[in-house]
Amino acid sequence: MADSGMDAGSAEIAESLRKMAKMVTNLSARADCEPFREPVDWKALELFDYPKIIKKMMDLGTIKRKLEKGKYSDAAECADDVRLVWKNCMTYNADGSDFYRLGESYSKRFEERFQKLVDEFGEDVICGNIATQPASSSKKKARSSSSPVPTSSSGKKHKSKKSFDARGIIPLDVKTRFASRLQKLTGRELGHVLSAIDEKCPEALEEPPEDQLRSDAQKMTKRHNYALDQYDGGCQIEIDIDAIPPHIFGDLDLYVKEKTQGRGKGPWTDEAEDAAPKKKKVKA
Repeated sequence: MADSGMDAGSAEIAESLRKMAKMVTNLSARADCEPFREPVDWKALELFDYPKIIKKMMDLGTIKRKLEKGKYSDAAECADDVRLVWKNCMTYNADGSDFYRLGESYSKRFEERFQKLVDEFGEDVICGNIATQPASSSKKKARSSSSPVPTSSSGKKHKSKKSFDARGIIPLDVKTRFASRLQKLTGRELGHVLSAIDEKCPEALEEPPEDQLRSDAQKMTKRHNYALDQYDGGCQIEIDIDAIPPHIFGDLDLYVKEKTQGRGKGPWTDEAEDAAPKKKKVKA
């Protein structure tokens, strides 16, 4: 029975990747998507600071080839590369420029379509969990957790599902989903997450080097500054998820899940995600 469950799960993952490939192809076919179809030829364009600012280059053509060769284990892994295309564009180009707005538009368009894929297959399939888990849902439902069930600010109980296993190890797919949900938080909500991390495990927060700071980045008078009612994305902070202790990560993960539930459509706030030097206009 377990083998048949795993086979069915693998088939669902394969189908979700097939639809992911179709999504990427449809995006690439749009007339205004030309800047994102192939790698940025920064040498020919004499953009010699491009590889210094963009640490991992990505384009839709590369993603399509990786899909064709079966390089992605699940749709979530592929989605991370797609997001990187838009992020690189908005990181290098000035906020408000034509290329920045184009990247922002494609980012919103992609997230709307990707959310439909998540709604269709479920997060477990999208993140590749099904293929590694035996089909014994009835037994899982019967198990109870000895830990208290966290409650939300509204008093509703969360499902008693841990973000890590008995050894205290946070699975990679859980980290990936957490990072993805952070992009959907409002500035105030993201400020809450950053404040909690700064208070409980400040070593998980990293400030980028000065040569990667945006020219309009605010000067910080103290190590971090993000009050819940003042956070506006101006402070450029990177979160090292691997440095967050499991018990703290579990609480943060529950908070982020609650806040982003139902945010499958519409524009995301991107105050903190794309903070880096933005000087020139350039393709993707």
